[in-house]
Amino acid sequence: MLVFGITGGSGSGKSSASERFRENGIYVIDADKTAREVVRQGEPCLEELVKELGSEILNDDGGLNRRKTGEIVFSDKKKLDILNRVTHKYIQKALEDQLNKIDTDIAAVDGAVIIGSPVEKMCSFLVSVMADKEIRLARIMKRDNISREAALKRIESQPSDEFYIANSKYLLYNNISKENLNIEVDKLAKTIKESMR
Repeated sequence: MLVFGITGGSGSGKSSASERFRENGIYVIDADKTAREVVRQGEPCLEELVKELGSEILNDDGGLNRRKTGEIVFSDKKKLDILNRVTHKYIQKALEDQLNKIDTDIAAVDGAVIIGSPVEKMCSFLVSVMADKEIRLARIMKRDNISREAALKRIESQPSDEFYIANSKYLLYNNISKENLNIEVDKLAKTIKESMR
């Protein structure tokens, strides 16, 4: 089975690209959804995070407070590294379990933090979705209902465009419209399928 990664910074349109790959018949696993599942209440990953980052990352009911955790890790590189180190091993195991259950020639893993994580080793190559900074800021502010300052902090805590370019086999630019992105994904899906023949 060929497994490739779909990644990109917040607001780039990675999820839209993944949805279009699905429409092209490619099985796509959502690593970010898997990441949410491994930190559910009662899961060992959440217990380990509380040990490392403290109980202030929890809601009153004992579940993970995502907004609070985001505020903590996006303003402290060491804490972001801890979050990634703890969660990545659980996410990798869950993704491997999902891949082992499917019967397909090509699968993709959609994730925000693939490059440099154990998930990257599972992928034959990476596809990065890119968009200009101002476009990304507008999308993040609208999607998450946050201030420009908070959206900017999020972008600045993530890798640069150059980082994605250097680590990817294919780039998809998403500055124009969803229709335009769909056309680019369709072309790339065809290229990937033809490489398997």
